[in-house]
Amino acid sequence: MTTHFDHPAAPDQVVLDVAGLTTEFTTRAGVFRAVDDLSLAVGRGECLGIVGESGSGKSVAVLSVMGLVNYPGRVTAGSIWFEGRDLRGLSEPDLRMLRGAQMSIIFQDPQTSLNPLFTIGKQMTDVVHAHRKCGKDEARALAIEKLTQVGVSSPEQRLRAYPWELSGGLRQRVAIAMALLLDPRLVIADEPTTALDVSIQSQIIDLLMELKDRLQFAMIFVSHDLGVIANVSDRMLVMYAGRAVETGDTLDVLARPTHPYTSALIASAPTLESDPARPLQSIEGSLPEPGSLSAGCIFAPRCSYVMEHCREAPPELIPRGPAPGRQTACFYPLNSGASGDIANE
Repeated sequence: MTTHFDHPAAPDQVVLDVAGLTTEFTTRAGVFRAVDDLSLAVGRGECLGIVGESGSGKSVAVLSVMGLVNYPGRVTAGSIWFEGRDLRGLSEPDLRMLRGAQMSIIFQDPQTSLNPLFTIGKQMTDVVHAHRKCGKDEARALAIEKLTQVGVSSPEQRLRAYPWELSGGLRQRVAIAMALLLDPRLVIADEPTTALDVSIQSQIIDLLMELKDRLQFAMIFVSHDLGVIANVSDRMLVMYAGRAVETGDTLDVLARPTHPYTSALIASAPTLESDPARPLQSIEGSLPEPGSLSAGCIFAPRCSYVMEHCREAPPELIPRGPAPGRQTACFYPLNSGASGDIANE
């Protein structure tokens, strides 16, 4: 059954609306469903954080939205509406013209996303020429403007540099500048700070948030780090084994998690109050192997609160609690105040 992301914003403010997204990979061992019936939405000027363990399907989900899943993967079900256009109904040339101009993506590692054989200037002006009819000087001026906007010093000089001549932080700033070149309405950041040291991570996050607030584009920020998600996102979506298990206002979800997986993620993350003498709490077990999902709740094999009913049928993502947009896929949610909650038993 297709779930729907309950977004509190007015419909005309929703930039991206995804419902029932399913992405599968065909392998020799069979069909592996990397994203399963996923729904999400993000509004203008809003940041939606997607969090989960490595292998939970976060990156495949956003690549599916962008139409960048390569063979043997393919989107097999669901709808992807962007600014009133059905992306699944577009031809590849039309989708290619949309990418980079109205929607863009910042990849995890700029060392691999930027081509080492071409200068920064060549790569940036090629993006401009692919979408706009303009001269070399105009494209170069736009590239300089965007490099300046993201805090790159001596932008004219950087245009003549190759990616391998720049530091990791500078490369990521260049990648952000390329993503913002044509003033997109949606920017997807796929773990953009993972390959950077802590001090540079903070600078990049502050930069992205400042640009989002100033330019009012919608953003999806993918991370496995709850601390980063807490700092950048207005709303968050927790993924496990390709499915959404909890959504809602970020501060509300972190303060009152209703899904056992979300609660376990929070408990396993270090904080300033953590006792260094005590080991961090871990989540027992591991993500299910491809093709080995059980008939019931996908988290049941690792859940501390599992009951027999949990193993029989998968729970739907439905509203939980009074907060708008708060949804949980759990038969016995924590902290929701419902009569059947585990927390009250």
